[in-house]
This record gives sequence, C-alpha cells and structure tokens, in this order.
Amino acid sequence: MIETKKIILVDGGLSSELQSQGNNIDSDPLWSARLLHSKPEAIVDAHKAYLKAGASVLTSASYQASLDGFKNHLGVDSEAAKELIMKSVDLARQAVKEYKRDTKSSKNIIVAGSVGPYGACLHDGSEYTGSYIDKVSESQLRDWHRPRIKALLVAGVDLLAIETIPSKVEAIAILNLLNEEFPQARAWVSFQCKDAKSTARGEPIDEAISATILYPQIVAVGINCCDPNIVGPVMRRMKKVVESTKSRAKLIAYPNTGEAWSSGEGWLGRKDNRCEDCLEWCNAGAHFVGGCCRIGPPDIARFRDTLKEMNMLWEDE
Repeated sequence: MIETKKIILVDGGLSSELQSQGNNIDSDPLWSARLLHSKPEAIVDAHKAYLKAGASVLTSASYQASLDGFKNHLGVDSEAAKELIMKSVDLARQAVKEYKRDTKSSKNIIVAGSVGPYGACLHDGSEYTGSYIDKVSESQLRDWHRPRIKALLVAGVDLLAIETIPSKVEAIAILNLLNEEFPQARAWVSFQCKDAKSTARGEPIDEAISATILYPQIVAVGINCCDPNIVGPVMRRMKKVVESTKSRAKLIAYPNTGEAWSSGEGWLGRKDNRCEDCLEWCNAGAHFVGGCCRIGPPDIARFRDTLKEMNMLWEDE
C-alpha cells in the first residue's frame, strides 16, 4: 500500500462509465461483469477514463461476478467462470499499462479486486437492506465468496475491495475466511449505510467498525454507495472508533449521488451536488476518497482538482 499523509483518489462507478459508453447493463443480472465476457475492451476504456481523471486506485469489474452467476447466465463451467473473474484483474492491469504508455506516467496505481456482497448476485437491491442475512449461514457466505476471492488473489490484485457490505455479519464472515485461508491478503471493507449511525441492515456502525478493524488484513474501513450527505458524520464516528483502538487502518469514502436504487425502476431521486464536495470527507478523516454509482470521470476530475488546489492530493509524479 501507498504510505502517505495525503489523500489517495479512488475511481468512480465503473458501471456508470460503462453506461455512458452506451452499454445497457442496469437490468442485467451480471451488471458490469457481463462485459468481461461480451465486451472486455469497454472495461479497459472505462478504467482508462478514471486514470485520466486522476484516480490512483482502480476497482476491478468483479463486483457482481460469481461462479453461479456466470454459470447460470452465460452457460460456462466453473473453470471458465474463474477465468472471467481473473480477467477482471487483467483488464485493469491492461488499462494501467496503456495509460502509462500513452501518458509516459510512472505513477503508482493500485488495482483493487472488487468483492461485492452476496445480495448483489440476487439482483434485487438487497445489498441496500441486508434482508438476506437472516436466510444464509456464515458457512454459506464463506462458500459463496471463496472462489471469487481466490481468483482475484491468484490474478494478482494489490488488495481486495470488500464493498457495499450491508451487515457486520457478512463482513465478519468474509474476514474470517481471509484470516483462516488467505492470511496474506490485504483488504478494505466499506459498508453500505442507511443513515449516519447504522449499516444498511440497521446495526450500529460503530460496532461494525470495531469488529472489522480487529483483523490484521484490514488496511482501510469506510462506506460506499451511500448518500453523500452522511459521509462526513460517518467518517467522524469511524475515526473515533479507529483512534480509540489505536488501529493503523485508514478511512475510505466513496458515496453515490444520493439517488436510490430500485430493482424494478433503476435509480430514483435527485442527484446531490454535495457529492462534488470531498473536502468535508477528508477533513472528517477520510484518507481514500472517490465515488460509486452515478459518479463518473468528470466527478473524479473535480475531486482531483479540488484536492490538488488545497495541496492535499497524493500524485506520485
């Protein structure tokens, strides 16, 4: 990981940039992972758009990738499904290589392997509620997450982005898996929060963070794909927890635009312009900032310019 006191800029929503390219994926049960099979060059182009906007961290197109998903919706076998997950890392690396070649950049760029929640594969919006948690055991969660995590690590990700996690229960299940079977892995865990005090499932976010930072694999904790208006308050709560435990974990924040996802209707509500104000998140304690759904390269470029103007941006150039 990069050791710096300055702010590290994460990319925005990969699906958002893919949509802007004309790829209709919102109604697809595989979401952006579909393009690993059908249009990999679009994923490379999307990654490069974020690099050009100033991102130093790319997240792979594996958020909604799973063995069952690929087998059920693409008709491939388990080995081919694993290869597609590994391909998500290869495509991010390809984007970095092409970006550096074209710009003559020597910038250190992190590739994070996206590990979305079990609810994402259900394609019903339950990653925003955690309603499935009471219906699956820790063993089932571990079995479901294991193949993707292994494939991402074999492919050589720098760390895992365990993201949009709606419940402490699922976070702990994944971290127990890492601790016991992949102790060399490093990861950030970012929760989906319904308000400034609670995970999407309703657990106190303080408790979720306290439990998460106990694991040695953790390099950062935070929130993503949430209303930008709660980022500042949540960062302050998380900072208190981290400091009280003397953990070295950093804080990460990459919200959406404040719109809400409906599995039947798509994104609803009004885009909140506060998503352009990343300074509050940084002042509240965030070390990594970026965007999630509906946040595109122009937004990330505005984050870059704002942080650069304040001499807060890590650039490694």
